[in-house]
Amino acid sequence: MDCDKRKFPGMRLFMADRAHTLMSGGLVAMLAFAAFTAQAQDKPVQCPEFPVPHVGQTLWVAENMRMNGIPMQIKELTTDQTPQQVLAFYRRRWADAPPYYHEYEVSGMPAIATLRGGCFYTVQVRPSGRGAKALLGISTKPDGGPQKIPGAGFPNMAGSQIMNDVDHFDAGKTGRTILLTNRYPPDANLNFYRRTLADEGWSTVIDRTVSGSKGISHVLVMKRGYHEANVTISLGQGGTNVLATLVDRP
Repeated sequence: MDCDKRKFPGMRLFMADRAHTLMSGGLVAMLAFAAFTAQAQDKPVQCPEFPVPHVGQTLWVAENMRMNGIPMQIKELTTDQTPQQVLAFYRRRWADAPPYYHEYEVSGMPAIATLRGGCFYTVQVRPSGRGAKALLGISTKPDGGPQKIPGAGFPNMAGSQIMNDVDHFDAGKTGRTILLTNRYPPDANLNFYRRTLADEGWSTVIDRTVSGSKGISHVLVMKRGYHEANVTISLGQGGTNVLATLVDRP
């Protein structure tokens, strides 16, 4: 029973909004880059362990990260169970007490979430071979400190929309991933970042066009001291996508 749909409409809206932030398509596209955070120096999310089916195995994707200022952790679950069996596990697990759970879709994939003691748990699941893979995310409220404006300090063309701004932390190094979109053509974005980053003291290491399954992209890799910037520019729906990864001591 999806109890929250009847008794907790306010929470349902909150969960849908938070889940979209946590498991948005932009974040999923960046998880491969965030994978190096498996051995984080601190754990900003102080929540009970995420329950998993006993037949599943988990791997850290991001143990210590902040997305748009929200502390969170993400694991990947691999299991021989089907997506429906995974969803059924969480229905049983979270049906014992309010606010129960909420089910919805993210980018066409089924998801289920619950809010427990200030900790937001969300599961996004998809078929994988004869079983399933799922992203398990935990997030909490911001810690009350100064909140960074998404995209702050990173150059962008006028009118750009910041989709995600993720900080991730590892022993001895930190990283940041920014996804933005705008309505300028890819070439205009490319020339903007070539010029602007060079003016800020970055030196070009790689400047090339690459072809992939989703079309043609342009990649800029630049360095400034111990810092590295990787900027990928590609044509998206209704505009241009810019994915930037910034790492110190790569």
